[in-house]
Amino acid sequence: MRGKEIRLGRLFSRGKAVVVAVDHGGYMGPIEGIEDLPRQIELFKKADAILVNPSMAKCCGSFFASHDAPLMIVRLNWGSHYSPNFKEGYARRMATVKQAVALGADMVIASLLLGGKEEANIENVTLLGEIFEETEALGIPLIGEFIPVEGVHGLARDEEVVRLGVRMCAEVGADLLKTVYIPGFSRLVKSVPIPVLALGGAKMDTELEALKFAKNSIEEGAAGVVYGRNVFQARDPEAFLGALIRVIREGEDPEEAS
Repeated sequence: MRGKEIRLGRLFSRGKAVVVAVDHGGYMGPIEGIEDLPRQIELFKKADAILVNPSMAKCCGSFFASHDAPLMIVRLNWGSHYSPNFKEGYARRMATVKQAVALGADMVIASLLLGGKEEANIENVTLLGEIFEETEALGIPLIGEFIPVEGVHGLARDEEVVRLGVRMCAEVGADLLKTVYIPGFSRLVKSVPIPVLALGGAKMDTELEALKFAKNSIEEGAAGVVYGRNVFQARDPEAFLGALIRVIREGEDPEEAS
């Protein structure tokens, strides 16, 4: 087996994957739940993997050094759409795959942003291709992320746009996908030959809603979920993560799990 296959096998070794994203500080600042990430990250130890930015991978190194720690996923690029005054939507590299591996990464993630001018789209696709080449050389799985951004020349969150974005990620070289849940999600999953993780997005009104959302995603073919604010801003993050895992991996009813 290749290195990528071995590392992906670890992510899914217990069944459907539950990933906790705590990389929000790179575009939202020290928001509630991750103000002191090296300490708060201990609450998420039951996750299969945790998504962090490069420097936080270093700051939280002792957590990932444990024999029972989740896998480390390191984000490699940043998009200008995170800035309040963005116009064109450019993705720019924060780290190389080699740097992420040196930090201890088991996987890396890179987002693909589409919808700006032709030049921006070309640069963004080119960057994803360069990152893919680096992951192939080092045997590190690449998670392709596509999140449609309203405001980039009218790019909307609809099935056609999302199916285009995730298929492009798969065509360029992603080994795994992270994207939004949309109507027709099962069709989206079938449109690509690699596993798809559904992201939780903004914090939902209730924890029960977040659990039901996860259950629906799995029933429509998701290989797992990526939850951020819905986990680390829960009333009891550790308890909610446990409930999420039971819903995802054991098929427990959300009402019973919550």
